[in-house]
Amino acid sequence: MEVKLGFGAIPKPQYVFVSRESNYCWYMLSEDKKQIPIYDKALTGVITGIEVEKKVETSFGLTFKTDLYILADKPYIIRSGKESYFSKGLLLSLDILTYEQLRQPLTITVSPGNNTIVFCTIYDPITYKSIGVNWDGHNQLNWQALGQKVSQKVNQNAYAIDDRVKIPASVTTAELHESW
Repeated sequence: MEVKLGFGAIPKPQYVFVSRESNYCWYMLSEDKKQIPIYDKALTGVITGIEVEKKVETSFGLTFKTDLYILADKPYIIRSGKESYFSKGLLLSLDILTYEQLRQPLTITVSPGNNTIVFCTIYDPITYKSIGVNWDGHNQLNWQALGQKVSQKVNQNAYAIDDRVKIPASVTTAELHESW
């Protein structure tokens, strides 16, 4: 990521919210809290961290979310409901990836399902191959344990992010998240 000198936007991450709408599956919020649709179906970048079961206060009360930190043209935080198909597909995909794959750019995609459902698929942006996720037995899966496993794997891996991302090795995941 290149640092631009001079005036510009405040250097903070952009939240991206996953939600099935009429013709898009994710959006950002403007400063006056209005939805800004994102019509693109893919975001490519390097995953720098994940928070699962994050407590978030919303207009509907306290809820639990999954926040995926990804460094692309700027830092993004993809937020989805903890129980959503998007979050579950994300966790299943991240669990399959090796530490080496997690150090490389990945493409996170959204696909609309029925009603409010949004699916997540992760692709290798060089080979265009998707990470093959097996949904068999997902109803019996211990999602909390999987979330903890994936969180530990992804967040430990953040220390070894590829040089192309230009994040000092001395920066911890906690510091990275605090600065966001």
